[in-house]
Amino acid sequence: MFVVFPRKRSFESTLSPKQIYRRFDKAIIPFKARGSVVGVSKFIKKYKTAEVYYGYRNSEKIRVSHHAPRKTDGSSTTFYGSIKKVSGGSVIQGKIMKPLSTCIFGAICVIAMLFLALVCAALEIYTGAAVFALAAAVTFVILFRDGGKSARLTAFLEEITRNDERTDKNG
Repeated sequence: MFVVFPRKRSFESTLSPKQIYRRFDKAIIPFKARGSVVGVSKFIKKYKTAEVYYGYRNSEKIRVSHHAPRKTDGSSTTFYGSIKKVSGGSVIQGKIMKPLSTCIFGAICVIAMLFLALVCAALEIYTGAAVFALAAAVTFVILFRDGGKSARLTAFLEEITRNDERTDKNG
């Protein structure tokens, strides 16, 4: 499965927003990537062998990503959303998507390679055209594949919104 366009998700709960904030804060490792490749690299090295959910929250807005063991997935699929109070509980609404920087970089690379493939085809260099077209396809697959991250993020958010007295004794 590929993540090219954002997918909207909504998770309803009978818990209050305060209880969901508490569960969210306990379940994630606080980390806010600020565009620094070095910062993301240090974080990934620190949790290299662990399966963790990381992200942050400020007021109602939340952001959460999944890191798989032994993977370098700094630009992985992420949930961007918010927690809102509704009658009878709360709701988490948002989108699961790739970071905008990954989408822009991927689009530029794929378009440039396809352009080079067209140039090669126009010059009747068909081997070059095939190589650039294949490189564009491989780039698309590498940058936009999901790898099961959407399902993991959905399960994580469903777990956070589940009303289970056994897991919320301290809340």
